[in-house]
Amino acid sequence: MGFDTSYHPVDMRLIESRLLPYLAGHGDDGDIEDLVERAVRIRRTRFRAKAWALGVSKAVPDAGESAFDSQLHLWGRPFFIIGEGVGSVVEGLRRYLSAPDLDAVDAIAGEMAGRIDPALSGRVEPDPGGQLPDDAALADSFRLPLRILRGAAVALRAGQRTVRHPRGEREFDAARLLAQEVPFNLLDFAAALLPGWMSRGYTWPTRLCADAGLPAEGFTDASALTGLLREQFPALDWPVLPDTIVANYTVGGLVPAPDVPTARAQLARERARLDCDGLELRKLDEALGVAEHLGFAFCEATEIYSGFEGNLN
Repeated sequence: MGFDTSYHPVDMRLIESRLLPYLAGHGDDGDIEDLVERAVRIRRTRFRAKAWALGVSKAVPDAGESAFDSQLHLWGRPFFIIGEGVGSVVEGLRRYLSAPDLDAVDAIAGEMAGRIDPALSGRVEPDPGGQLPDDAALADSFRLPLRILRGAAVALRAGQRTVRHPRGEREFDAARLLAQEVPFNLLDFAAALLPGWMSRGYTWPTRLCADAGLPAEGFTDASALTGLLREQFPALDWPVLPDTIVANYTVGGLVPAPDVPTARAQLARERARLDCDGLELRKLDEALGVAEHLGFAFCEATEIYSGFEGNLN
């Protein structure tokens, strides 16, 4: 069984103030449309930035971490960011996230290519392969999972046992759906607004610590991703969430924002004991460093991204 692992800075303030109340059935169905529109724009930005990274990967050989390394700059960091240190990565993230259109994305990515080699910015083009669905289909892909979960909460409040798929005859057990499916789908949506780091294999931090016989300092389970729902639907059979990854398509351990510096410091301190490639540890440290810089939480997950399916960060 393979794992498309990922590391995520997580904006818990957004989750707690906007997304969990929405899933709990408060407000109107359209209350997250501004976030859906942002997710669509960022998805197009991600796709274009990765097209530039693919173009660079075909133009220059991997030259190690100091220049272009496909495992870092294509299959690792979000978008296409060249630079050293967390501050440089944060700056790149912010520029891509605020890019208003693809012309702006091209300008940023062209500059990143020039950081590898000034000659590249004039001769590298985005890879023309692949195509995204139109904006309406992308918006639907972001909106629909949350709309179904919200429908489950609304059904339960009305005393109904099932929720119907908005575009079909299929029905779901509302209680089971709400109790089981929130963490992954919520993180998947949050990651559409702030992409995480891609990895592959048994590289998630709680696993690395366990294999080294170390406690995973700062890590807890991901129940914070269901906090308000647990409060408002206490009669549901809420599962005990694991504090590590145990299967595909799951969220593993989560580090609350105040504990991110502790978790990052331990992983740096014990680096030599962790059975993991140095580049993968660099990705992990960068993701934790960005979370620390932004004051966000951090979590590990699997199958948020898939290189095989072309769903890149």
